[in-house]
Amino acid sequence: MSLSIGIVGLPNVGKSTLFNALTQSAQAEARNFPFTTIEPNVGVVPVPDERLDLLAQTENSQNIVPATVKFIDIAGIISGAHKGEGLGNKFLSHIREVNALCLIARAFENTDITHVAGTISPKNDIETIFSELQLADLQTIATVKLRLESTAKSTGKEGKEAQQVLQVISRIEKALNEGKLASTVEVDSQEKKLLKSHLPLLTLKPLMIVFNVNEEDAGENIEDLKATHNLQNTLKEIPAIAISARVEAEVVTLSDEDKNEYLAEIGLKETGLHKLIKEAYSLLGLITFFTAGPQESRAWTIKAGENALTGAGKIHNDFQQKFICAEVIAFDDIIKYEGWQRASASGKMRLEGKDYIIKDGDVLYFRHGQ
Repeated sequence: MSLSIGIVGLPNVGKSTLFNALTQSAQAEARNFPFTTIEPNVGVVPVPDERLDLLAQTENSQNIVPATVKFIDIAGIISGAHKGEGLGNKFLSHIREVNALCLIARAFENTDITHVAGTISPKNDIETIFSELQLADLQTIATVKLRLESTAKSTGKEGKEAQQVLQVISRIEKALNEGKLASTVEVDSQEKKLLKSHLPLLTLKPLMIVFNVNEEDAGENIEDLKATHNLQNTLKEIPAIAISARVEAEVVTLSDEDKNEYLAEIGLKETGLHKLIKEAYSLLGLITFFTAGPQESRAWTIKAGENALTGAGKIHNDFQQKFICAEVIAFDDIIKYEGWQRASASGKMRLEGKDYIIKDGDVLYFRHGQ
């Protein structure tokens, strides 16, 4: 699947600086005034995965094709965006197009970079954006309700479905009016389908928080950071990580050897890119499987719980339509036995049918008809 993450936040919180670092580019123009990013900047980056490199070495692959993540740097939001203030309309429309939101909250001090609110407060940053998204969703609900209430009066399938959607909307509307996100409302699988068809709400989007911190705070425990800014309750069920955009901007200029040395010096085990992508995969329930051979080793992204038939379809429609079976070897066995052939000869290869649930790290070869 194509994974897209929208980077959002108030103006001057470091969104574009982080975007530039993550995408190792200078696409986004980072300046000290709001609305530098008017149209969303888009960068596609490979998903860091050491397993893919090891697999390619083991199979002597000519090419390596990693999975990718699309980062979208969306225009800064301000209070009143739901009414079109600032670049609110553009902001909200671009959010609807991404799989997940990465909300940047400024937690660094720098007198040379002004904050739109005049004071540094990650709590205020987060609550302002939450409020704007909630208000925008309430506007969407008001519009959709008018249409559905009319449809609900009719008999037949459409009327019954409209009644069901209105029941779910009622619970979500109540939560939004209480200052909660729509994602906090419990819905079953059928209700999820109905919402997807009828109600594209912003606060239903999977969401993570990134605290943009000073260099010396990049390794700070996230729970301590939440406590420092009185955000334990606000972020009780929302994943959060700390990244220093300045550190990331420095990292992309270094060689691999110098990068590792630099990270060790400041007490970090991995880059912010690694950390953010891992969190995004966890947030969206994604895993990776591999295909490998002399020509190419490649990583593929799917949702946890998807089966071999779905995995085959990721590669090619014909593989799915003419699926026979999947040959499966675990990544660890490929490495242990130094390649597919030796692992297979040692009894580590299994033949699985279309209902086999793919596991993270599986190396697959799909057999299919002509």
